[in-house]
Amino acid sequence: MNAILGLRIRSLREAKGFTQEQIAEKIKCSRQKYARLEKGLIDISYASLMTVAQVLGIKVEDITLSVNNISQEQPMFRAKNDSTQEDGFEYINKMIDTFYAHRKLYQSVRQVDVDE
Repeated sequence: MNAILGLRIRSLREAKGFTQEQIAEKIKCSRQKYARLEKGLIDISYASLMTVAQVLGIKVEDITLSVNNISQEQPMFRAKNDSTQEDGFEYINKMIDTFYAHRKLYQSVRQVDVDE
């Protein structure tokens, strides 16, 4: 789940034309820590997601949104295609990771609301 969020943050950062150093400086952390965040090697809190989103000039939902439109998803058929079973498992694992990322964010938001 961290890897999916990290990849999303990286793609959004690159689309905005920022370097890792620039973002790290703006969110007040080292470039190395920010690089680990993008690689999914460390957990990211909802507060950190909000900070990164603010620096990038986007909404947190833009980071957590894994699929823009579910209707654009294509069904996976095994018949008459060249994809291996491992490709299918990798796709399913990414979907599960995304689900858990959204669940963790929901729990973080809920916890913030309870604390306030």
